[in-house]
Amino acid sequence: MPADVVIGGQWGDEGKGKIVDLMASDYSAVARFSGGNNAGHTVINDLGEFKLHLIPSGILNRKIKCVIGNGCVVDPAVLIEEMENLINTGVKVTPENLIISNKAHIIMPEHIKLDNKQEKEREDLKIGTTGRGIGPAYMDKVARNGFRMEDISRWPEWSEKLSKFVGDTQKLLRSKLGKKENILLEGAQGALLDIDHGSYPFVTSSNSTIGGALTGTGLVPADIRNIIGIFKAYATRVGEGPFPSEIPKTESVADYILKKGHEFGTTTGRERRCGWFDLDSAYYSIMTNGFNKIAIMKLDVLDGIKEIKVLKNDDYITLPGWDQSTFGIDDYSKLPINAIKYIEFLEEELNVGISIISTGPERNQTIFKS
Repeated sequence: MPADVVIGGQWGDEGKGKIVDLMASDYSAVARFSGGNNAGHTVINDLGEFKLHLIPSGILNRKIKCVIGNGCVVDPAVLIEEMENLINTGVKVTPENLIISNKAHIIMPEHIKLDNKQEKEREDLKIGTTGRGIGPAYMDKVARNGFRMEDISRWPEWSEKLSKFVGDTQKLLRSKLGKKENILLEGAQGALLDIDHGSYPFVTSSNSTIGGALTGTGLVPADIRNIIGIFKAYATRVGEGPFPSEIPKTESVADYILKKGHEFGTTTGRERRCGWFDLDSAYYSIMTNGFNKIAIMKLDVLDGIKEIKVLKNDDYITLPGWDQSTFGIDDYSKLPINAIKYIEFLEEELNVGISIISTGPERNQTIFKS
């Protein structure tokens, strides 16, 4: 069977973790294809609440093989800590359900030091890096001066715990496809942070768009079936960079969305900038990735807002809000009429079917729309 891809359609933090966790049971493998522990996926299910940074969100499904692909950069110390945290909460993490690409590059301590030094020296031109050493690790990769996970044996303090997890992930994924098994590719960050196609220079250091899904796993275009774009019902951005639909902090609705949506970075804890849904950016993201399905997340955060705005052609369209709660609704027909009209408006404008609507953080707080 072909592979499906989950990609954030905005500036990250769209809710990819929930969707991957929700969908994972239909796949034999979930593969992360880019980024490092600058990403943060929060997953809430019957096992509890989990904050994942390197390990794919499919790890909470016991029968899934989780893959950290060659396009990722790995901080061994962070990965070991994340693995131990999962094990301590009763989640299985063994070479049977987790494999790390031998081609994935290692984040060294000097990368972290350089990252923070560079950001400090930028003064008023800060990018908003997480300071996790991601950029410098990718710099050494491109300069052909880096270390890969196949070199982990050089560091006994890491190799003792990680070497048994390292292997040929490209061969594994190709084997699974050859056996007609389903694969889910998990993106990190968001499409508008892509090193080539994002709001440069305020971007991440890897390809977080569909191209990265291929180079970051070793799969080919013919392997891909569905490309699922994840969007919030509004928009957020962490760190610096352009944000056309940002709501000024002086407007009370900005604080309302911030607090109701718990909009604080999973990795850094930084307060996210909040804004309205940006159609212009969404059009660009769809064009760049070829989304054929869309998930709209956190619809419930808009509950109680009298007027909802959407940015189009650098101007705002105002739509009526709704007073009724959408929290936890799992039946499309039970949504408030104005919430349905909002979804229909987005679907018509984007010209891509909205197949999933999230109304809360847990698995059952989801609408599957045909």
